[in-house]
Amino acid sequence: MPPFVSDQSSLTLHKSPTSAAFHGFVRRLHLASQSDDPVLLAGEVGTGKRQSASTIHNVGARSGGNFVQIDCLGIKESKFELEMLGALNPYNHQLRQGAVALAEGGTLYLHEVGELPAACQTLLLRLVESNTYSPVNSSDTYNSDFRLIASSSQDLMAMVEHGKFRNDLLHHINTLTIRTPSLNERRDDIADLVRSILLEMPGASMKQLTPEAMDVLCHHKYTANILELRNIIHRLVGTFETDLYSEHHVIQSIHAGTPSSKSERVIEKKSQRSMLPDFKGYMAHAQTAGAREQSTSDKLVEPPSFIPQSNTSYASTTYHIVPQSVQAEEDLDTLSEQDVADDEFLAAQMAGQAHGQVYMRQHFNVAANKPMPPQPADALTGNDAEGVNSFTALKAQEREYILRLIDFCDGDKKKAAEIAGVTLRTLYRKIKQ
Repeated sequence: MPPFVSDQSSLTLHKSPTSAAFHGFVRRLHLASQSDDPVLLAGEVGTGKRQSASTIHNVGARSGGNFVQIDCLGIKESKFELEMLGALNPYNHQLRQGAVALAEGGTLYLHEVGELPAACQTLLLRLVESNTYSPVNSSDTYNSDFRLIASSSQDLMAMVEHGKFRNDLLHHINTLTIRTPSLNERRDDIADLVRSILLEMPGASMKQLTPEAMDVLCHHKYTANILELRNIIHRLVGTFETDLYSEHHVIQSIHAGTPSSKSERVIEKKSQRSMLPDFKGYMAHAQTAGAREQSTSDKLVEPPSFIPQSNTSYASTTYHIVPQSVQAEEDLDTLSEQDVADDEFLAAQMAGQAHGQVYMRQHFNVAANKPMPPQPADALTGNDAEGVNSFTALKAQEREYILRLIDFCDGDKKKAAEIAGVTLRTLYRKIKQ
C-alpha cells in the first residue's frame, strides 16, 4: 500500500475559538507553521493530531508540496523501509518512489511514531541525521528535503526511560512539541463542534439538539475525545428520526457506544447478590433458634446440621437463584463472580435456612426424618466447648457442612450441590480447601 498523499487540509479550525485551551493550541500551530523545524504532536487518542499536522503543512511555506503520511501502528521493519525509501526493481530497473521522495519539498507525517520497532527507529534516525537515503535494492544515494511532523499518544520520554524508544531519535523529532488539548479541557467548544459535525453529515444540517441534550454532551467524560463525540452524533442521527434531539436521545446514544453484553451480565450478577439475605441476620436467628431447639431435644428428633426445622422469611428469597452445572475439576483455585455469589449463598444456608429441606421434599422425595449424624448442640448456639465463637472458622464449617450433606445424599455430589443451592464447581472447591 503506497503512502497516503494529500494536498489539502481535512480540518477546518474555528475562526474564533471559545476555550482558552483551544485558543492557545491554535496560536502554537500558527507559530509552528512559520518555521521549518521538526514538530512532535503529543496528545490523547482522538484529539486531531493528524488534522493538526495537515493544517501546519497548509499554512506553512511548504504548502506547495505534498503532505505524505505513514501510519506507524503495527508496521513491520521490511514494510516501513519499503514505504519510506522506495525500491528499485532489479528486473526493469524502475524506481518505485517512497514517502521520502514523494514528500520532496513538502511534509512527511509519521502517525503514532512511538509504535515503531527498534530497527525502524534506527532507520529513521539515520535518515534525519544525514538527510540522505538509498532505496531498497539500490546502491545510489539521494538527498532528502522534507519537513518532518510526528505524533504520538504515548509518553515518549517514559518510553525512553524504559528503553522502548531511542533517546537520540526523540531529540531529533521534538524540536517543537505541541500538545493537542483533550475534549475534556475544551468543553466550551463542544457546542460548536456538534454543529460542525452535523453540517458535515448528509441531510443533517437542519437537525438540532435541545439545551438539555447539549448540556449532557458538555458534561460527559470523553475517553476518545473528538472521535467519540463524532460517533455519538452519528449514532444520534442514525438512530432517531427527529429534527430535535432531546436529553433522552443523547443519553441513549452515549450508552449505545459501550458493549452491553458484559455489563448486563454484571448487573444480573449484582441483582442476584442483592437478593441474598444479610448473613448477620442468619447468625442471630441461628443462635436464638439453637437455644430453643436444645430445650426440646428430648421430645424431637435431632435435625441435621444443614437442614433446620424452623422456616425463615429468607428461604423464598434465595430459592429463585438457580444453580448452573459446570466442570468440577476445572481451575478450582480461580474465583469467578458466580463462585463469590455461591459463597455468600452457602454461608446463608449454613446459618439457618430451611431451603434444603423444602427442596429435597419437592425434588428428591427425601423424608424429612431420615436418620442423620446428629450435630452437637454447641454448633447451634455458635459456641464450641472452649467458649470460642465457631462462626469465625468459616472455611472449616463450610467444609464440614458439605461433607455432611454429601454423606446424607449417599455420596451423590451433584445432588448435594443442588440441595445446597451452589454449583458443582463450588462444591468441589469447598472440599478442596
